[in-house]
Amino acid sequence: MKLNCKSCKYFRYYFLCILVMAIAIRFFESVSSALEVLFLVGIPILVERKRPEELGFKNVHRGIFWGLTASFAVLIPYSLFHHPQFKLCWNSILSIFSVAFAEEVFFRGYFYSEFQNEQLVWLLTKNNLLSSILFAIAHCLVSYDYSRFVVFFPSLVMGLVFERSGSIYSSIIFHFLANLVYIC
Repeated sequence: MKLNCKSCKYFRYYFLCILVMAIAIRFFESVSSALEVLFLVGIPILVERKRPEELGFKNVHRGIFWGLTASFAVLIPYSLFHHPQFKLCWNSILSIFSVAFAEEVFFRGYFYSEFQNEQLVWLLTKNNLLSSILFAIAHCLVSYDYSRFVVFFPSLVMGLVFERSGSIYSSIIFHFLANLVYIC
């Protein structure tokens, strides 16, 4: 019996990406960011033939506004307790951006284009909850560390700004800046 549903297709790609990333990080760390971009962006665009607009590449100004506003509201208070040291080189910044870009395309843009969304409670929607759970599980499985599930909470913010702005740019900006603040 062959299953041919949208959710089945998404989950096949999801587990394929986890497997590839787990192997890449363990054995090919120098190219793991490039492989992540190739799979997480390539699957929706090249394999599934999603148009950029379907993945949320629209409303640029609104996306930038929401991304920066959420970043300042959430990340500045966080950084006051975290004490960042900001010792990064340009290669690290490029790698951090490419990871944020790829993960947002896959976990927000592609996920939201495949599933119907509905409000659960207050600001929480079904797609935001499910994509955040999958995002956190992927981080746990790729790094073999259950404590990485903490990315669930920033993922909820990424989903919220994506939904409110209607733009993938907002979640990419927040994700990039959150990673930058966390890593520094």
